Amino acid sequence: MILTILSPLPPYPPLAGGTAHIVQVTRQLARFYRVSLYALAADPTAVSWGPLAEWCDDMHAFRRAPPTGISLDPPAVQQEYSDEMIAYLRRVWAKQSPDVVQLEFTSMAQYARLAREAGALVICTAHNVAFLAQVRRAQLQRGLVLRTRRWAGALSLWQYELRALQGCDLVITHSAEDAAALRRWLPHLPISYVPSGIDLQSYPVCFDPRAENEVLFVGNYLHPPNVEGALWLAREVWPLVQRWRPGARLTLAGRAPPPVIQALAAADVRVPGTLDDLRPLYARASLVVAPIFWGSGVRIKILEALACGLPLVTTALAAEGINLRQGESALFAEQPGEFSAAIARLLDDMAVRAALGAAGRALVERDYDAEQIGARLIALYNRHGQLR
Repeated sequence: MILTILSPLPPYPPLAGGTAHIVQVTRQLARFYRVSLYALAADPTAVSWGPLAEWCDDMHAFRRAPPTGISLDPPAVQQEYSDEMIAYLRRVWAKQSPDVVQLEFTSMAQYARLAREAGALVICTAHNVAFLAQVRRAQLQRGLVLRTRRWAGALSLWQYELRALQGCDLVITHSAEDAAALRRWLPHLPISYVPSGIDLQSYPVCFDPRAENEVLFVGNYLHPPNVEGALWLAREVWPLVQRWRPGARLTLAGRAPPPVIQALAAADVRVPGTLDDLRPLYARASLVVAPIFWGSGVRIKILEALACGLPLVTTALAAEGINLRQGESALFAEQPGEFSAAIARLLDDMAVRAALGAAGRALVERDYDAEQIGARLIALYNRHGQLR
């Protein structure tokens, strides 16, 4: 059977949660399907496919070419239109139609009609529900002008996602909250919650409970919630932590830190910049923090940290899509005072760090192993294909 994956960006190297998920899922699905992978890129000639070349029969990258006419789609969706890719797919699919077309991110649901014309089962992986993320962002805005702009953006994304997703046979979300949001507006559309997974062999336990004073934040800074979370952590929380533990050090790791994040660097705050491999940072960290207040979907970096055996302090929204329990597998906090107190508690208590870290690793082994998730997806695709 043939499966085609359409991605709005090259999945390799997997420097963000979405691309990490695509790489892992491609690897798992290639055990059952003949996979082709097509992605959009600013410079298709510079794309590196890495291990994807071993798993896929065909791979190509295409330039984006936003439509020249009037479009009601949100700007982010228009920017992921490619007439080059459409022409290529029509030629390839005219010779041999795919059995399944998997669209990564809701912005790629604009290609659902094309896939249906080819006779494929059309599946959209909603890494996040864009309108829900923007609603949450709008609710946090204080200024009237900016809040109005956010609500207008949320409305535009809501109209697009509800319209485009109806062209799919199945939508997969990575959190129960995202699934519930879509089912409210699309009650007749098959929607399944399947969590994202992680390759446990690539992330063995490396946490040392004896590690002291090292607090780690990880986030792709091209994603605005990570920028805002890092700023809140450094400005609101970290000064309080320093009162309790003057020797503590904070590392703000992640892809493409903007100047506002780089400016936070100090004797007790490190900003290492883009790193291809975060595991050395996990190995020397005492704990990981995830203060995220808007967005949707699952945070792959949390799964990575849990797999490495690290204790976690997080907000409730950051933990969506991961079945964490307060005091058992993570510490939850929402305000600067309680967040800093949770960090200080873990820095002060090696036994608590060890217990939370072990519980987090056990949770990932039980519910988020990539092979287990891959088997669930294959079974789900087969069932929907038979129903069609």
